[in-house]
Amino acid sequence: MAVHRFKDKKKIMADSRKRKRSWKGLIIAAAVLAVIAVLLLSVLGIFRVREVTVSGNEYYTNEEIADLVIGDGISRNTLYLYFRYQYMEQPEIPFIDTFDIEIDSFSSITIRVYEKEIVGYVKYLGKNVYFDKDGIVVESSDEVMEGVPLISGISFDELTMYEALNVPDPDIFNTILNLTQLLSKYELVPDEIRFGSSSELYLELGDVTVELGEGDYLDEKISRLKQLESDLAGRSGTLHMENYTDESTHISLEAAK
Repeated sequence: MAVHRFKDKKKIMADSRKRKRSWKGLIIAAAVLAVIAVLLLSVLGIFRVREVTVSGNEYYTNEEIADLVIGDGISRNTLYLYFRYQYMEQPEIPFIDTFDIEIDSFSSITIRVYEKEIVGYVKYLGKNVYFDKDGIVVESSDEVMEGVPLISGISFDELTMYEALNVPDPDIFNTILNLTQLLSKYELVPDEIRFGSSSELYLELGDVTVELGEGDYLDEKISRLKQLESDLAGRSGTLHMENYTDESTHISLEAAK
């Protein structure tokens, strides 16, 4: 009997040591998890994005760019953002070609935006379809973007996002780009740029239609149009500039009937 009691006591002591080791292991594991949690919370807190500087944007507000690029939750962590956009694909954002993110401090970043050069839009199936200088469709929207003219009179038989408009003569986009750059240079914002049946150009400025001809002497014509802008306010009709050159400067306004 004494031998059995000794064995039972020995077993109890061994079980007790096992329980102590088990509890000790659990305490250590809990302590490690607690330390990791504290460190993680510290990192998340320290590297929380609190200040955002945005540059290069015209089509979007600073707040819209910040929401599109940063988002919510863990993505509002400066370290996460840095590694995400260093090693992962950027999201596709309409009107944005690419963007860079710089870490200014633990809690502040700078987003530099490089926008696509939108030159105009066409109407298609009730939508406003915007395209860049190469005629590539970048967005289809119900919204009308301020400062971007409607382009009418061009024909295409299909339309695919992120592909060029399928027009008979792709050189038309060079004409559109040249004209829109001149309009921007002279700070003129037409409601519409229209191509006639023989590729002649028209501008719609309020109630005045400006006939520019087939695209020659555009710089001289747009420069002169800027000088006439104040005189055209409140008037309606067709301003004939199709024969305007640097030598022949005849212009006439045909009143609307």
